[in-house]
Amino acid sequence: MRLKDRVAVVTGGGQGIGRGISLMFAREGARLAIAQRTAEKLEQTRKDIEAMGGEVIAVPTDVRHPEQVKNLIDAAQQRYGGLDVLVNNAGIGLRVPVDEVTVEDYDRLMDTNLKGLYMGCHYGVPAMKARGQGSIINISSVHGVDGAPLNTVYAATKGGIIGCTRALAAELAPFLIRVNTISPGAIRIHDPQERMERILSYVKEEFHDEFRERFADRLDEGSRFFQPLEIVGEPEDIAYAAVWLASDEGRFVTGQNIVIDGGLTTYLAGHASERARERGGTSIWREMRDWMETHAKEGAEWPGRRPR
Repeated sequence: MRLKDRVAVVTGGGQGIGRGISLMFAREGARLAIAQRTAEKLEQTRKDIEAMGGEVIAVPTDVRHPEQVKNLIDAAQQRYGGLDVLVNNAGIGLRVPVDEVTVEDYDRLMDTNLKGLYMGCHYGVPAMKARGQGSIINISSVHGVDGAPLNTVYAATKGGIIGCTRALAAELAPFLIRVNTISPGAIRIHDPQERMERILSYVKEEFHDEFRERFADRLDEGSRFFQPLEIVGEPEDIAYAAVWLASDEGRFVTGQNIVIDGGLTTYLAGHASERARERGGTSIWREMRDWMETHAKEGAEWPGRRPR
């Protein structure tokens, strides 16, 4: 067990990438404090970890609020007596044209993706200094490295995470606290049924059966064909890297941004779209987008709509 008895805090630990990291940390022997706004998913992950024989506490947390982040770090220390690993994973997205982004949108993303991460470090670092070492793992995105339409605020937060990581790595190295970023590409974060229900929430009920018939078996096509590796990324692909960075195997690694994206960012600008077209990867997105614009519920703002 590479993380035996290490105390780890994982924000956004109840679903998606955070859940994948939490489960793998537990298998590797870590003692966990997991945080999430959604109590139902947080509790399910807690139960799954305990069923594996893992040690875990679940702390409902909205990282936009510093006092809740402090409570999370305090809870981990009170339960386990210290802190060794902090995974700042909690984050949200937004796909809206820049001239339609509201101040409320901007603040919500900045507070969740950047301030939440910063406050995790603010409250977590003293506990690691007391330990004499530690590992901070920040989850960014390929959008922090490369550009894409409708993602200006999201990209700003994710680019900020990478810059924050490098500065913190230099600052905390004298205390043997390592700070690194993982930037995922397209990762399947919802189970198929949950993903389907999420999409159908935008569609008029009378067209649900038609959507299932046309698209149910094709939802992964766009992700597979938009990158060199024609496979779909899973949360476990990120978790493997997180375990390595949290363990002694990553003892000489700090200030780095590890991109895990199936090779997507190796493409020159525009080449991803060209290759996806060659392999049929854009047809599903275009077809779904056009269909959704015709069949969406009145007032529904489907994230894949055309820029206006």
